[in-house]
Parts: sequence; C-alpha cells; structure tokens
Amino acid sequence: MQAELIYNPCGGHVAVRSELKEAVSFLIGCGWNVSWQETSEPKEATKLARQAVKRGAKVVVAVGGDGTVNEVANGLFGSDAALGVLPAGTTNVWAMQMGIPTLNPILQSAKMANLVADIEERIARPLPVNHHRRVLLDAAKVLVEGHTVAVDAGMVLGRYFLSWAGIGMDAAIVESISQKDKKALGSWAFLLPALRTARRYSSTDICLNLDGKVTKACTRLIVVSNIQLYGGLFAIGAKARVNDCKLDVCVFKGDGFFTFVQHALKVLSHQHLKDPNIDYYQGSEIIIEADRVLPVHLDGEPFAKTPITIHTVPSALKVIIPKKPPVNLFIT
Repeated sequence: MQAELIYNPCGGHVAVRSELKEAVSFLIGCGWNVSWQETSEPKEATKLARQAVKRGAKVVVAVGGDGTVNEVANGLFGSDAALGVLPAGTTNVWAMQMGIPTLNPILQSAKMANLVADIEERIARPLPVNHHRRVLLDAAKVLVEGHTVAVDAGMVLGRYFLSWAGIGMDAAIVESISQKDKKALGSWAFLLPALRTARRYSSTDICLNLDGKVTKACTRLIVVSNIQLYGGLFAIGAKARVNDCKLDVCVFKGDGFFTFVQHALKVLSHQHLKDPNIDYYQGSEIIIEADRVLPVHLDGEPFAKTPITIHTVPSALKVIIPKKPPVNLFIT
C-alpha cells in the first residue's frame, strides 16, 4: 500500500515525532510503502495532500487534530485516495466519532500522556510508558486492519467539512483562541473563552432556508453537523449519519448565561431534541441569513461570515475506519 503521512507538528499539545516514527515502522512492517511530510504553515496540508495524490498515494494519513484532518480531506475530494487518521491534535473528535483510538483531551490521563511525550521530545529518548505511542500504534492498526467506506461532507463557499460548521457563538470562541494558547493548554484553552463569550454574546434574528422551507428564529448559535459528536463530549447531531446525504441542523434559541448552561446540560443528558428552545432539522441545503453578521467556523477553524449557503456532498470522500465502527453512525 502506497501511503503518505502529513504531520502538523503545531496541531497538538505536544510534538509526537518519536511516537510517529514507531507507527510508521509498524506500517512498513505490514508491507506499506510510507513517506512522511510535515507542515510549516496554515493550510499547507491541503496542498501536500493534492501532491500526494498526484504521486500515486492510495492512502493519505492526517497526523494531527480536526483542523489537520479537514485540511488533508480538502486535498483528497474528487480523488480515489482514502483518508486515514493518526490522532495527535488538540481535539480529535473525528477520530473519536469513527472509533479510531485516541486520547480524550478532557481526561486527566491525557495531561500525563502529553507530559511524557514532551519529555521524550526534549531528551530525544523513548520512555517506558507513553500513552501517545500506544494510541498512535493502535490507530495505525486501524489503517491496516480497517475497511474503507464513502462518507458525505458538507460544503461552504467551495470548502468541505467533515464534522461540523458552527455559526455564531462557538465560531466567536474559536476566533478568540490563539494557537499559542491551544499549544500550551490543549482543549482546556477553550474553557475560559467559552464562559466569557456565553455571558456577553447576544442572540440575533436569523432566517433559515432548509431545502426551500423557510423558518425564522432568534439565536446565537447554530451547529450544522455531519457527525453526532461535538467537542468530544456533546452529541449535538444526535440523528446524524455520515452517509445519509443530509446535514443535521441544531438551532439554540434564547439569551443569557443561564440559558447557555441549560442547553449544555440538555445536550449532555441527550434531552435536547425534546427542548422547545432547541430546534433540530435535517436537510441537504441550508441557507443562513442573519440581522447581525455572524462568524462561521468549519471543523473548528475560523472560515467565513454570514450569509452562507451550506450543502451536502454525498459520498464525497473515502475514509478508513475500524472494522466495527460506532453503531448508528451509518445507514445500511
């Protein structure tokens, strides 16, 4: 199998070069022909992925978080190459959703894993216990033993997303966090900005055109999902299937910090579909206009402003997933 790995060394809390070398050695031992490139600037992974396809790569592996996965995927759409993932980012929600082994960045064990990996990088010597090494090796096994399926994607202004588009408050949170903070704090970098933004970010009137059906609401957050998980904890797109030719739209209505907390608790308890202050839709084309210009992110990276049109691209990309992916993620 001819494969190319694209590693974003800035994508995670720590560098994992030594761990990645072991994963590459494992793939080579399984008969894979593997080359490896590192990115040095934003959006470079898309260009590198396109070049890998031109060189004949059958699998292009994103080594990083959700932003890196998005960039690599955008270089593969329209090709026969499959996307693989070795999760090594600040957040790895796509990997978590697909059932690919990864560290949950929220858990305390992830902090220890990051510390060990950082020490290894500094002393250039492997340590006996390294959770990143185990995770990357387990994820590499998925590349070898898993199977390839076609998944849908969303598209906004010519750019694809695999997981979600966020409009409003969460995009404002993403815009407020620097790469330096993410590198230093990991997923915890999102906590204080989220709390601050939830207190001050106000709702605005929006017009939502869903496959020609128009509805209006007053909201400060809209999440358009291709997958079920959001942020690793929240199953906002509860009904989402990655091959149903639809996107799932969640509109959070209301203002104030207390409302924000209520919405979060409803999602965490899987009760948000019953909440009258949360509207849930499915469709293939979504047009969003707002009285106030709202920021938009794709897969956790700032991208555009409203108004926007989002549509589904069915079976847009081949991806490698475990033999037994999470239940209810695909329609059969």
